[in-house]
Amino acid sequence: MHLILGFGATGASYLRYLNKKNIPSFIVDSRKNPPGLLEFKSLKEKDLFLGKFNPEVLNQVETILVSPGVDYRNEILVSAREKGIEIVTDIEIFTKESKSTKLLITGTNGKTSVVKMLGHVLNEIYQNKKVVCCGNIGTPVLDTLSEKQDISVIEVSSFHLEHSNDLKSDVGVLLNVEQDHLDRHLSFETYKKIKERILLNSRAGLATKEVLRSIGCESEGERLFRILPKGGMAFNFEDVTNPFVRDIYEFFLELDNWPLHEIVNIKSVLSVVLVLETLKGEEEITGIFLEELVSRCLESLISFKRLRHRYEVLGLRKGMTYINDSKSTNISSLLTAINSTERKYGKNKVVLICGGDSKGQDFSKIENSSLESVKKILIFGKDKENIFKDIGDKADCLQVIDLEDAVNKSRTFGTKGDVVLLSPSCASTDMFLDYRERGDKFRELSGFN
Repeated sequence: MHLILGFGATGASYLRYLNKKNIPSFIVDSRKNPPGLLEFKSLKEKDLFLGKFNPEVLNQVETILVSPGVDYRNEILVSAREKGIEIVTDIEIFTKESKSTKLLITGTNGKTSVVKMLGHVLNEIYQNKKVVCCGNIGTPVLDTLSEKQDISVIEVSSFHLEHSNDLKSDVGVLLNVEQDHLDRHLSFETYKKIKERILLNSRAGLATKEVLRSIGCESEGERLFRILPKGGMAFNFEDVTNPFVRDIYEFFLELDNWPLHEIVNIKSVLSVVLVLETLKGEEEITGIFLEELVSRCLESLISFKRLRHRYEVLGLRKGMTYINDSKSTNISSLLTAINSTERKYGKNKVVLICGGDSKGQDFSKIENSSLESVKKILIFGKDKENIFKDIGDKADCLQVIDLEDAVNKSRTFGTKGDVVLLSPSCASTDMFLDYRERGDKFRELSGFN
C-alpha cells in the first residue's frame, strides 16, 4: 500500500498517477478539507486520514509519496524512517520514468524566471523538439508524464530537495544560495547543503565557482569543465558566459522595462543552453557554432514576456514610478531590487514598501551601505517590529498598518521622479493568499487596474 502525505496540487497528482497504475493508497493531510480532494468523487472513507492520523496504518505502508510542503520533521516521516519505509518525491519518480532530457533548476532567487525564459528559448532553438516546463513552477511533474516531451525543464524547491534521496538529471543548475526558508531548514548552512544536492547526480552540474568548490570540485587547468564528485561534469557560470559578455550587455541595453539584475537570469539561460550542447560532444565546446547559438538565444529573448510581480514596472502616477516586486520573499531579492532601482533611477529616489512573514531571516545583517539610496522604508506585516529593530537605525523607517496604509503614505513621502518599490523580502501568507494576491493588491492600490 502507498501513502500520499499532503494533499494539495502535488498530492492530487500522486493520486492521478497511482490510479493510472491501479495502485491503492491512503491519503493523509493535516487539514480536514484539503483542496486536492475536490476532483476525486470515489475515494473511500477508510482510506482518508484528514486532520488526524493513526500511526498503526504505517504497518500497511510500503512507500510514502511526500508533498514538498510537508516538514521533513513531520512525525509520520520520522516514524517511517525508523521503520525503513521508502519515502519518495514526485520529481524522483519523474526523473526515473521520463525518457526526456531532464534539466533541474533551483536557487534562492530567479528559479521561475529562468525556467520560463529557458523554456521559451529552447522552444525557439529546437523547434523540432517538445519542451515542457513543470515542477515547482505550477504544473506537477507527474501530470506531464503522459505527454510527449523531449526536454523537461523542472523547477525544484529546497523542500523537494530536502525530501529527495536520488534525483538524477542531465543538467542540474544551482542559480544562487542566499538566506531563505530558515524557519523550516533552521540554519543557512543546512539550507545550502540541501540546495547543493541538485548537482551531485547530474551529468552536468552548473553553478558558481564558489559553490562548485564547496562540494569538492577542483580546477583542471584551463579546461571549461570540472569533474563532480560522482563523475559528472561541473560547469562554472562565469566560464561558460565570459566569452559572450559583450554580446549579452549590448543586447540587454536595447530592452525596455527589464531590470538590470535580469542580466543574471539571461546569463543563466545562455549557460544552460551552451552546456546542453556540450553534452553532445566535447569538440563543440568552442567555435563559431557557439557564437551563433548565443545570438539565436538572445534574439529569441526579445519576444519573451517577463513574468508579473517580478520587478514589474507598472508605470507613472503623478510623476512617481511604481514597481511591483511582490515575488521578492527574501533579503537577497530585496537588495537586488534596490540596487537595480538606484542604477536606473538614481540615488535617494526609492520609497520602499516591505514586510510580512520574515521566515526567520536576519535583517540585522543588511549593511548600512545597502540602504543608502532609500529615501523612506515603510514596513508592514507580521514581523514589522522585528524588521524595524534590525534596520531602523540604518535608514528612515516607519511601521505602517498594512499595505494600503503603506501605499497611501508613500504618496506623502515621495515626490516627482521618485520610485515606489514594493519589494517585501518576506512571505505574504500572514496577510494574503500568496505573493500574487499581494502584488495585485499593490497594483490596485497604486491605480494600475
